[in-house]
Amino acid sequence: MSAQFDITRSSNFVLVKVSGRIISDEGLAEALIQVDKALSSELKAVLCDCSALEYCNSTGLNFFVRVLTRSRKIGLDCVLVNLQPAVKKLIEISKLNEIFSCFNSTDEVEAKFNKIT
Repeated sequence: MSAQFDITRSSNFVLVKVSGRIISDEGLAEALIQVDKALSSELKAVLCDCSALEYCNSTGLNFFVRVLTRSRKIGLDCVLVNLQPAVKKLIEISKLNEIFSCFNSTDEVEAKFNKIT
């Protein structure tokens, strides 16, 4: 199963729900276009919800870095939420946990960003 992306926007966040497996760039360009359309400097952050992401390789890591880059260009943070063990291990091995904030739930993210503002 290839990756599926569901990109929605709330009053404070862009939520990028990723499910399946990111092992090729199939669907990534369209997902990035949807992210670009949803971004606004009035938001607080982009949340990449990985609760249904079973696996990713370097292509998946590249996707997350590209979302982070787009977010930071307009002053937003990009956080990873609900990482599954295999994906979390890859994030840690690649040291991307040093540039991404990682949270166990969307409630934790909302609490963090509500403290800031």
